[in-house]
Amino acid sequence: MKFGISKAEITPRTPVFMAGFADRTHESEGVHDPLYAKAVLLQANKTLAIITLDLVGSDRSFIDGITSALENRFGLRRDEVLINFSHTHHAIAARGPVQSEFGAYRRGSVIDFTMVLDTLLTLVSDCYDRLEEGRLWLARGTSRFGVSRRKLTEQGVQWKPAYDTEIDHDLFVLKLVDGERQVRGILYNYGCHPTSMSSDNYLISNDYPGKTSSVLEETYPGATAFFLQGCAGEIKPMKSASGDDFISCTVEQMEEAGAELARAVIQVMEASAFSPIQGPFRTMLTEATLRMERTPVEHFEGIANDPAIGEARRRGAARKIEQIEKGFTKEQTSIYIAIWHLDDATRLIALEGEISTEYAMLLKQLFPGGKTIVLGYSNGVSFYVPTRKMIAEGGYEVDFHPLGGPFSGIFFPEIEDVIVGQIAKADLSLRLAGSASTIQRDQG
Repeated sequence: MKFGISKAEITPRTPVFMAGFADRTHESEGVHDPLYAKAVLLQANKTLAIITLDLVGSDRSFIDGITSALENRFGLRRDEVLINFSHTHHAIAARGPVQSEFGAYRRGSVIDFTMVLDTLLTLVSDCYDRLEEGRLWLARGTSRFGVSRRKLTEQGVQWKPAYDTEIDHDLFVLKLVDGERQVRGILYNYGCHPTSMSSDNYLISNDYPGKTSSVLEETYPGATAFFLQGCAGEIKPMKSASGDDFISCTVEQMEEAGAELARAVIQVMEASAFSPIQGPFRTMLTEATLRMERTPVEHFEGIANDPAIGEARRRGAARKIEQIEKGFTKEQTSIYIAIWHLDDATRLIALEGEISTEYAMLLKQLFPGGKTIVLGYSNGVSFYVPTRKMIAEGGYEVDFHPLGGPFSGIFFPEIEDVIVGQIAKADLSLRLAGSASTIQRDQG
């Protein structure tokens, strides 16, 4: 196997209106830590590209523009490229050249598309130039770094720490080692919102993943650390939980949280059993169509006229009323789903959108064996994707969806069946393709 790694800074050079929190009142006031674009190529029977961006997210047009350019320049097919966002709420969003419904972050400043495109083309070109022989290894640990923010009470779901709620605690580490057994790449996966700090922070930052990656790169000189955001839709850092509420961490507390996660990754690096990944790689990109109910306009009028509801939600309700009156609402949408088989036992599933931790647990039950990595915030960040159980319970991750886009109402519960079924079907296709290739090689 060969690999190549490259990274570049993409920190805004002037003040920007940061995306992620709707109640910020002015532009950024400086930079706490730099934002990066990072790329790694993995080359075995085919070449795979993993790109991570320290941004809130993007619309579909951005993803389509980047992947089309990578295919034209390098021949990388769309199913061979994975773009994962850290989803930091202390940066900006990305938007492509074509207006798109996908991407809920409309108010924040957006990064220049041409600049990001040029940067990523350069990074991937550098990765090809730097390809070297090496090995890819996988280990699985656990961490109690995150906590659910969906506390189920007699009054319904409240935005409070839910310490007893089951979440996905997996901490996966993919380690790239060169021919001299030196660690060159650390790709660590955990699902948690980078919201240690809150809307009162006006310093550009990647929040805790920025600190985690810097600690890892200091600990392993010559290595590049990649944060792969997992299914973090309702997960916040435990560091920001205080009793029955959440606090806005100071910069120092945020750094403590990042260092804490770094120690957990180092524990996996130093004490866990790694297994080799040697391919063959098999990949598929599919789309799941998600349908939603048609909520009466009176529901949104109630939100828009209720002074007890936050200003951002009231604005969203007012926009929704206008969309309904003009007939601009939609009753279905879709998300990208990428399935990568890195070998016969190891799979990576990457979903577009703010995916609930419950999907990670569902998929790991569907594919037992401890070698299934599930990412959210990949190939676009569009909207919250709740499970059947969450839709029945209600709460922010369910109710905010129609306020953030041209959608007619909340999702139907059947979206869970559609998503899991689509993944199971795609995974079976890849396994059958792998079996056919094995038989062909044996007969040859």
